[in-house]
Amino acid sequence: MSVSFGCRCDIKNKDNWVIVCFIHNHSAFESPKYYPHYSDYSTVRCLNCGAIGRTKAKYVSLLELDKESVCNQQA
Repeated sequence: MSVSFGCRCDIKNKDNWVIVCFIHNHSAFESPKYYPHYSDYSTVRCLNCGAIGRTKAKYVSLLELDKESVCNQQA
């Protein structure tokens, strides 16, 4: 398994990883700009070391949502 972000924690321990944006992005290159657009990748953040990155690994669906992320807050 490869990690697409520089998490300095134990790779096997995903307890500190949360989903910032699940299978979407906010691209300036797609119309409308900065709105949610489908993506194969999800943004993941480590609560322990603060590392953040994008991945399309299957384990993402098992992680919790980041409650602080604007992407995951209800309007």
